Amino acid sequence: MTFIATVIAKNGAAVIADSLVTTSHPMLEYEDFLNYLKRKSGKSKKKSIDVIPEEIIDLFETKPHHTKDYEEKLFKYDDFTSITTAGSANLNDRSIKDVLEEIVDKNSKTKGYKNKKILTKVKDLVSDLNRQVNEHLKKHSSVRETTFIVTNYNKKNNETKVFKVKIQSASSKKLDQEDFEFVKYKEADRIEKVICDGQNRISERILFGDLPLIWGLVPKIVEQVAKDFGIDKSEIGEEYFSGIRNNQDIVSKDVLHDMKILKLNGLSLQQATELAALLMRLEMDFQSYTEDIPTVGGVIKLAVIDKNGFKYIAGDRITRPSNI
Repeated sequence: MTFIATVIAKNGAAVIADSLVTTSHPMLEYEDFLNYLKRKSGKSKKKSIDVIPEEIIDLFETKPHHTKDYEEKLFKYDDFTSITTAGSANLNDRSIKDVLEEIVDKNSKTKGYKNKKILTKVKDLVSDLNRQVNEHLKKHSSVRETTFIVTNYNKKNNETKVFKVKIQSASSKKLDQEDFEFVKYKEADRIEKVICDGQNRISERILFGDLPLIWGLVPKIVEQVAKDFGIDKSEIGEEYFSGIRNNQDIVSKDVLHDMKILKLNGLSLQQATELAALLMRLEMDFQSYTEDIPTVGGVIKLAVIDKNGFKYIAGDRITRPSNI
């Protein structure tokens, strides 16, 4: 896991990423195994029980096992564009860093690339990643979900655009489905002044309040009610869900008031960098109070994009060792 974010300012944007990579393994907790044995033995006084291999396998859960530092997750894509990544550190038997650097090198040699609109550049990136995913799945059984946040600043019209490009988690069987999209992209809404991904629940709760939780729960509650009362779920359209979400008797003004994301207009570039650093610090520090393996941290890279182009603020240089 990781934490990446873009904070949009009135004259540019700040982008931030940590450098920890978490390796996960299937694991079986000792207590879970004991509980399984107790369930299998029941009240029987036999000294042996029948253990079914498939049931043992089902007890395993994929959990963070260890972390590695100094992984590159923030990249200069071109003079006014950055990319941050969260998810898998490798694709097609190469690091994400190598994959992106190859794409950047290809773009630099493409005539007229600099004059392309950012949407075209994003579509080109999707095409390049899609090719990598296809090659990956011809050699491996699956591909992990990976998110790329593409941030571009247009100095001519003083506009920042942010896109989320996402590699979908998929098995190699999906290669046979011609209509399956391995890589998708979506432009961030104009009201979103902070776009983050990875281990970002604390940040999202601060920025969006309870609204995402409510929006996610409404369909689940309605579907459960429909099931309990024998109502055909197909008769309930998206318009019904939207109506409930927009009903102020259900979703009060207080919920909307808690959406701090709506109050972040007109940030200076300095404020944007400070907010990006604050959100990173919140995600990092909260880990120390939990039993979980730290998955956010390491070297923090911070950069800005403004009228002068892409520029690193921190984390891009080797520093003097602390023990010397």
